[in-house]
Amino acid sequence: MKSRTFRLAPAVAAATAVLLLAGTAGAAVAAPSDESPSATSSATSQQPVDPEKEHWDKHGPYSDEQSCRKAGKDGVDHGNWHEYQCKKVYNEEKYRYYWWLYTH
Repeated sequence: MKSRTFRLAPAVAAATAVLLLAGTAGAAVAAPSDESPSATSSATSQQPVDPEKEHWDKHGPYSDEQSCRKAGKDGVDHGNWHEYQCKKVYNEEKYRYYWWLYTH
């Protein structure tokens, strides 16, 4: 019984070493370089910005997303603002979500 365990130990150690090396090599290949521009960096710049950190004006609350988007579109159409975003925020005092319109 002990001889069988001793024969498996080197094989298990070798397999573990191969998996560890493959894992670190895969992580190095998967991680983009900070120096070179990549598709992932340009994709993140196109994501919506956080309106609370960008000094946008806050309007609302709205009971649903549709009414928030309608108010935002109406403001753009009338020239009141150039951009808008609707964000769902939980109100802990009333135990429900509200939609807020952020304009810029």
